[in-house]
Amino acid sequence: MIIMSFKRKLNLFDATMIVVGNVVGAGIFTTAGFLANELNNPWFFAGIWIFGGLLTLCGALTYAEMAGMFPRSGGDYLYLKAAYGPWAGFLLNWICFWIINPGSIAVLSIALVKYLIGFFNYSGVMSEKLIALTVVVFFSFINYRGIRLTGTTHNLWTIGSLAILIFFIIGGLTSGKGDWRHFTGSETNAFSISKFFGPAMIAVIFSYSGWFVSAYLGDEVKKPERNLPLSLMLGTIIVIVLYAAINVVYLYAMPIESLKGVINVGQATGERLMSSRFVQAITLAIILAIAASINATVLAGARLSYAIAKDGFFWSHFEKLHTRYGTPHVALFIQAALACLYIVGDTFENILGAVVFIMLLSSIGSALAHLILRRKKPLLERPYRTPFHPLIPMLFIIAYSYIAVQIFLSSPVRSALGVAIALSGIPFYLYARGRESKNTANLVAAVPSSHNADIPNKEMMTRITYR
Repeated sequence: MIIMSFKRKLNLFDATMIVVGNVVGAGIFTTAGFLANELNNPWFFAGIWIFGGLLTLCGALTYAEMAGMFPRSGGDYLYLKAAYGPWAGFLLNWICFWIINPGSIAVLSIALVKYLIGFFNYSGVMSEKLIALTVVVFFSFINYRGIRLTGTTHNLWTIGSLAILIFFIIGGLTSGKGDWRHFTGSETNAFSISKFFGPAMIAVIFSYSGWFVSAYLGDEVKKPERNLPLSLMLGTIIVIVLYAAINVVYLYAMPIESLKGVINVGQATGERLMSSRFVQAITLAIILAIAASINATVLAGARLSYAIAKDGFFWSHFEKLHTRYGTPHVALFIQAALACLYIVGDTFENILGAVVFIMLLSSIGSALAHLILRRKKPLLERPYRTPFHPLIPMLFIIAYSYIAVQIFLSSPVRSALGVAIALSGIPFYLYARGRESKNTANLVAAVPSSHNADIPNKEMMTRITYR
């Protein structure tokens, strides 16, 4: 029997671009109008992106240590399992498998189709849903054909989007058509701490979401002990600089009063500083950014299912790799089928909204796992150590806990539904655990007693696994 394993074909640049491509999306163009309503101070309007980015960087620095400790596919699943036990990782995968990953793919595919239709002025016979289904199949097929093809195409989409955005920043700031006086004015005294750390900060933090994606790809990254932590940090820093610069361009083009309520600030700014034709370039940047996000979500989602199946807590078919392409093809197929089901059913947005609270809790749990593992397993090799410990992890935990509380208070019923969905996986975990224990007992019983001494004990197996 041939045991297939992942091939390490992604380098540091690939892993970093996967992080950048997964984070940068339409939010940077559509959030500014809302922020202008919340923050009347132009300096805080721009500064909130730096502040929110630094909080996100605290998360990246926290995850970087654990990514170096567990340089395998699985991300949060590995960290939760190491700190709390397999049940925590299983429940995360349970809700990711059924809702978060396929739901996100469905939402992003619908969004991509809407921008594509506007970009090409399409008025053909194919419906939006049918095109969205085609998008899901297309990206799943690329992922099916191999990690190198997936990484290369992802780089093209991400670099294409970044090139347009960099041109937008440089061209906008050097156009001479804006006014630096927009950064000063009568509005500068009207500032509220509660608004800064209220819905505005939540919107900014969500615009940075997805920064941890490379941690899910450890088995396919070269020198993962080094490149996984670096990709998390470098990718996050690139996005922080990019987001801050774009919002400076917004303020250079328009005073904060004029930004209020504008739905797509990127297009309005591009038209004012460049030309009406540049609006199409902004739309193309959004299309490429969404395409990169879909690709990264498909890629990471299948690896999470693979990781937990490999540990014996999920359907064994999900750990099977394609004999030619070396990809978890069964996991990719099921994930695509669920995403298509959500698109056809048109109910995914409400369901996905219900698990936002759980997504935050899982990130908080992983950050707490960092603190727990520092104490429980101090001898584990750490190629990278989070600086200013425990300040950095605590800042991240406090920030995400605050946002989680705000989300729960604003939608208690929906948040409770998300918790219920996660807890619904407990019976299945107990069944999987019992089955795995039975299989292990049968394996030990099948080995002659004279050879039992050759079987590593549980502590040694755990140490090897964590290595």
